[in-house]
Amino acid sequence: MAALPDGTYMILNGAHQGVGGFGTASDPNFNALLYDPSQPVGSRFSILANTTIARMYHSEATLLPDGRVLVSGSDPEDARFPEELRIEVYIPPYLSQGLTQPIVTVLHNDWAYGGQYQITVQSFQGQALRVSLVGAVSSTHGNTMGGRVIFSEFSCVGPVCTVTAPPNAQVSPPGWHQLFVLDGPTPSHSVFLRIGGDPAQLGNWPNATGFNPPGV
Repeated sequence: MAALPDGTYMILNGAHQGVGGFGTASDPNFNALLYDPSQPVGSRFSILANTTIARMYHSEATLLPDGRVLVSGSDPEDARFPEELRIEVYIPPYLSQGLTQPIVTVLHNDWAYGGQYQITVQSFQGQALRVSLVGAVSSTHGNTMGGRVIFSEFSCVGPVCTVTAPPNAQVSPPGWHQLFVLDGPTPSHSVFLRIGGDPAQLGNWPNATGFNPPGV
């Protein structure tokens, strides 16, 4: 399950019967589903297009910066469904309407909780804007661990918008996020932001001879 920048969730891969891994699942699921929590109860799921590739245990769905979803993997240790090395890219409904994606520019990508930061937005549809922050987390074992979508408060004067960062770690644990601006239903390409600093000091790589820091 992958969180999308418009607040919906894409659910795909897996099987209709059994449990993950080691030959214990059958009847692969080839359809993608979209879950929209803004719709009334009983009308929140819709069936999207399908694939021909069985993606069972150890498959993934990862949100890309351009708003598409990278679909990969499958290694159930099962002779019926061999390890899958092919990858696919899924185009969610918000990119299938032929509308031009807005363009967003961010000057500062290290945000403090509750801070206000300016971004520049070029929109093409003239529809209502939204700013969403999608947790940039890893995808494995059925969902993006810790995945979240936060719609930030903002105000705009012409193309310049002032965005308010999440207030605290309870709303958004420290880490990296993808910032999207939506022009109506259509998201921009994302910009990666770090919100809440680096309290665990994960960025403090060893200062050792011959060690090249792999950081961002």
